[in-house]
Amino acid sequence: MKNKSTKERKTMTNNEMMQVAETIRSQIHPTVLMCAAAGNYGAYENEKGLYGIQFKISNTSKYKFATIRITLNGADLYDIEIKNIRGRIVESKTDIYCDQLSSILESMWEKKEILNRWTKKEVMFA
Repeated sequence: MKNKSTKERKTMTNNEMMQVAETIRSQIHPTVLMCAAAGNYGAYENEKGLYGIQFKISNTSKYKFATIRITLNGADLYDIEIKNIRGRIVESKTDIYCDQLSSILESMWEKKEILNRWTKKEVMFA
C-alpha cells in the first residue's frame, strides 16, 4: 500500500461529479427550471475543491441571461451564485437546505411583484 501525503486531496471522478450535479438538479422542481428556460447543465469544481451544478437561465423578470452555480458546501448545504453575462456575481446565498432550493432560486431570479402575482392565483388541491 502506498502512503498518501496529507496534502493530497482525493479528487472525484467525472461520474461522481455528474452524480452530485444530477442529485442537485433532482432537488429543484422541474417547473421552476422550465419557467427560467434553464439549460446547458454541467458539473463543476470550484476553486475550493467543492462540487456542484452550473446552468444558464434566460428571460426571467430580473435577468435576461445569467449563469447559476449551486455548490454543495462542506456542511451538506448548498451555496447559490448568480453571475451576469459578464461573469460578475450579482447575487449569492449560502447554507440553503435541499427542500428550500426551488423557492430560493425562484426568489433570486424573479421580481417580488411577479412572485406575489403568481401566489395570489395559485390553486390549491386537496
